[in-house]
Amino acid sequence: LKGIDTGMLHEPPVKVFVMGANRWRSAQDWPLPETRWTPVYLDSWERLRTEPFAPQSRDGYDTPDAFVQMPPTHTRSIQKLRYLTEPLVEDTLVIGPIELTLFAEIDQSDTNWIATLKDVGPDESVHSARPGEMAVPTHLPEREVSRGWLKASHRAVDDARSQPGKPWHPMTVEAQQAVVPGEIDVYRIEMMATANLFRRGHRICLEISSLDLPTGVGGNSNVEYIPWHVGSSKTTLHKVHRNAAHPSHLLLPMIPL
Repeated sequence: LKGIDTGMLHEPPVKVFVMGANRWRSAQDWPLPETRWTPVYLDSWERLRTEPFAPQSRDGYDTPDAFVQMPPTHTRSIQKLRYLTEPLVEDTLVIGPIELTLFAEIDQSDTNWIATLKDVGPDESVHSARPGEMAVPTHLPEREVSRGWLKASHRAVDDARSQPGKPWHPMTVEAQQAVVPGEIDVYRIEMMATANLFRRGHRICLEISSLDLPTGVGGNSNVEYIPWHVGSSKTTLHKVHRNAAHPSHLLLPMIPL
């Protein structure tokens, strides 16, 4: 500010803190130029897999996964689907924006889709608050690294303004459209950009829900405030399809190590 050359203008324009590695990383562009956009597919038996769908080699059933969420006037229990990879055979670095593509149906005219990305592993030293809980649980072998949400009626996407990991939703009254109960729609859900090193032996975890609640632990933890999305006043059945015709998947920005 006083004409002193501190060298700041000569530093790389992008600087991120990598969780899991607990170190800073610099780059010349965002997303990082070396990003490898990698789809990770939702599969049977609550799995996440990098292999494309191949019906002749897949096991399990092809019926959709489902959960029923009652409104907060009836319960404080949050129902969810939870998908995990096998323990990672090597360190896996994820830096950048994230997108979840869901092929799904509901039995009402609207709902929330809430997606949470977690690092699940043997290291229990890092805790994070969980929606709906009134105390920080102990011995949690997981931590949240990203979250995204989308109102089902605002699923419209402007492809011309979208980028990998960042679908552009107009979010206007004109673009809003009610969901037809029982009809399979495509939901492209933007998740907050993150930077996390998933250590060897850990698992990448995706949780899908439709309700979150105030945690009640904001003053007792160092986690950021978790927003409270107004849940549906109706009990809602959610079905997530995951097969060759409906390839629900995470798009992760993998960075070579």
